[in-house]
Amino acid sequence: MTDYQQELKSFQGLWKGGYFEGDPLDPLGWSGYGPIGFMSGIHATYLRCVKPYINEKTVALEIGPGRGAWTKTMLSAKEIWTMDALSAEHNGFWDYIPIEEKSRIRYLEVQDFSCEELPPNHFDYMFSFGTLCHVSFSGMEEYAKNIYPALKKGANCFWMIADYSKYNTAIRSLSNIGIYHRVIHPRLKGKKLTQLILNLLHRHPNISLVERPPVDQDDLPSPGRWYDAGLAKTCRMLEDQGYEILDSDVGTSLRDPIIHFRKK
Repeated sequence: MTDYQQELKSFQGLWKGGYFEGDPLDPLGWSGYGPIGFMSGIHATYLRCVKPYINEKTVALEIGPGRGAWTKTMLSAKEIWTMDALSAEHNGFWDYIPIEEKSRIRYLEVQDFSCEELPPNHFDYMFSFGTLCHVSFSGMEEYAKNIYPALKKGANCFWMIADYSKYNTAIRSLSNIGIYHRVIHPRLKGKKLTQLILNLLHRHPNISLVERPPVDQDDLPSPGRWYDAGLAKTCRMLEDQGYEILDSDVGTSLRDPIIHFRKK
């Protein structure tokens, strides 16, 4: 008997019924990894949408950097250009970015969606998270159209957008996909004290458990508004602008779609 045959024979009798680590389709399912078997959706988005595409040759464009949390994930890039409606001072952007990295980063405070400051055929990567959900659909369309010339052919792009349907599904499914709900013992569910604890845990400025209307009523801008761009509608718009949809929703956020597309 060869060494390989001996190795394979050693498995005989193990894992009766088939080895089972956990359910890959259950986002909060228990597994053999125990308490270290869970991951933030934000970190999963970084692993799926940023890390594979950023290297020393990458010229990256970010829409809506805010404080710069996502910008810091791209610091290994050759260049990073950011565009935001608010000033860097208001966002505290440069206070968050390491001083030795500042020379490779450009921060553009934009006044419109023209993107006229962007050089043509310059970027091979674009990313936006938590920004375009606050931009009107017509504004998103202008971005898609006006950024197109600045991208290189084949540039990978990731946009997180708002979709009321996915959002409402997530809110209605909290008992299955909400981490707080899943760790509560069944005997405690429905108790007033349990509900009070859940309400306290959900008190975060970016957490809302209220369902959105089935259909967005209009596209009129207002401060901080959350628009229903709609996944299918946004994908059609991107295709009309000449982009190719690679993944209509990468799935790393249980609440909001993240579209992976590229310039043809």
